[in-house]
Amino acid sequence: MLIVDDEEAARYALARVFRGEYRAVEATSVAEARLRIRAERFDVILLDHNMPGEDGLILLNEIGAPDSAAVIMITAHGSERLAVNAMKAGAYDYLAKPYEIDELRLVVTRAMERQALREEVRGLREYLAAEGQFGNMVGSSPAMRELFRQAERVAQSDLPVLILGESGTGKDLIAQELHATSMRSGGRLVALNCAALPETLVESELFGYEKGAFTGATQTKAGLLETADGGTVFLDEIAATIRSFRAN
Repeated sequence: MLIVDDEEAARYALARVFRGEYRAVEATSVAEARLRIRAERFDVILLDHNMPGEDGLILLNEIGAPDSAAVIMITAHGSERLAVNAMKAGAYDYLAKPYEIDELRLVVTRAMERQALREEVRGLREYLAAEGQFGNMVGSSPAMRELFRQAERVAQSDLPVLILGESGTGKDLIAQELHATSMRSGGRLVALNCAALPETLVESELFGYEKGAFTGATQTKAGLLETADGGTVFLDEIAATIRSFRAN
């Protein structure tokens, strides 16, 4: 585990609680914590919020990979709004000072168990990909197995993905499985067939519009990007739209 706190006494106390159970690495600031995280992988990060310079919430927002550490934010008493923001930013849990040692142990134990389960699931997915299966997709040829391995790696990132292939090769199936195995699986998968959408409607479909924004806009409509917030947007046949824009 990584303990991030600018107070030496606090770091010592936390490390002492878990001595003999977990290996504890200490960092005195967000900047030092970044270096530690780049150098090695941690299962759990105990992260104090109130520190000089950059606060803990800044680091929390930088930790977003699905196989990253479970972050437990430590806040001051009465910081309920901060705790809510931390959970929205991806924290596994939070503790408000002063906290009970038993409460700390329970939260860390559950976080470690979750990390172990994630590792088990990740290993199983890699095994299935190597054996010729990715979600509901099955294929044993070398090309399909390589595709599944690449898809498994891509699903663990939070980056835009471009899926190339001829019509009927299963691009939509890959998109569905990428979403289902990604960190965004808890959100919605929203699909838009770009080829079937007139150019004049692309902007309103993606970004929505307010009531009265144009003739016929009788009510406010949320765009697909807003609807899929926290999830995935699949822009099917986007190449056709790009070609259309270039032609115009």
